[in-house]
Amino acid sequence: MGMYDIETRTYEPKNFFAGDFPTKTESGIAGEALAEYTPVTKNSEGKIVAVAAASGSGDSAKAATTGDVIGITAAAVEAADDPVVYYLTGEFFEEALNLPKNVTVEAIKEPLRKLSIFLRTLS
Repeated sequence: MGMYDIETRTYEPKNFFAGDFPTKTESGIAGEALAEYTPVTKNSEGKIVAVAAASGSGDSAKAATTGDVIGITAAAVEAADDPVVYYLTGEFFEEALNLPKNVTVEAIKEPLRKLSIFLRTLS
């Protein structure tokens, strides 16, 4: 009788959906590569890009785009000009979001609520 090594794998699903609020999606064209579950807005060309925190100062200052959030990506997008699907409504766990650098949940929670996207905590 031979010994068999039993391979064990662990899989920890990321809980993203936090409730039964209906989800609606919209599609567009990405303006950049995007991770799954990233809060997004439209850039000046109408392409879908990640929201950004305010940056720089003086003439090079860029205002935050968190107040202009339009949804949350449903899946990752590999490159600019690829199709992107994003959620317009739903209840999601904030811990599962892929927040861009310096963007806080607080900065997007209120604007998302106006769209009927509700962020919940796991606890």
